[in-house]
Amino acid sequence: MRTVRFLISIALLVAPLAGCGSNDPGGPDAGSTTADSGDPAQCAPPEGPYGTSEGRTLRPFTLNRCDGTPFEFYGADEGYCDASLTVLTIAAGWCQPCHMEAALIQANIAEAYADRGVRVVQVLIQDPGPAPPTPEYCQQWVENYGITFPELTDPNQLTQIYFPDNALPATLIVDSNGVIVHHEVGVSNELETITAALDRLLGE
Repeated sequence: MRTVRFLISIALLVAPLAGCGSNDPGGPDAGSTTADSGDPAQCAPPEGPYGTSEGRTLRPFTLNRCDGTPFEFYGADEGYCDASLTVLTIAAGWCQPCHMEAALIQANIAEAYADRGVRVVQVLIQDPGPAPPTPEYCQQWVENYGITFPELTDPNQLTQIYFPDNALPATLIVDSNGVIVHHEVGVSNELETITAALDRLLGE
């Protein structure tokens, strides 16, 4: 299984913008393709229906930071109210492209776009084992890559709906209404596909 995951990661590295196909689950996940255009300053999780592709609303979730304290994606104390866009990236320790992205995201995204209202959140789903990430592995990841934004662990893989078939890293950009406005898998050189999307969404 680890070999398969590694091959998937390498394939994504070669073709970082490979589409992940339709990954919206049926039933309650299907619905309106836009969120209500309410006041972005309102700090409340958006109402469903929720989905996983562009134009859908991101489902609220709470995961733990490396130190075990909870982090609510739409929490008023977590920067959601102040952010115009949130970059949500999902990674695993066995995924080499994930390490490549982690090495770049602090400088190229978190720092470069901090004064433009962009928030960054990263989720770790597994260590190199692969096994659920421990708090110690999470902290090691943070220290290795000089990360200052929230680093979360997802041992039960609640976020797996955003990366079917272990297509990692998965990166989403979510607007102030909770709508997924960009979704990609893999990693590009210097993260230019993410920065291009941010520039477009920020009006540049």
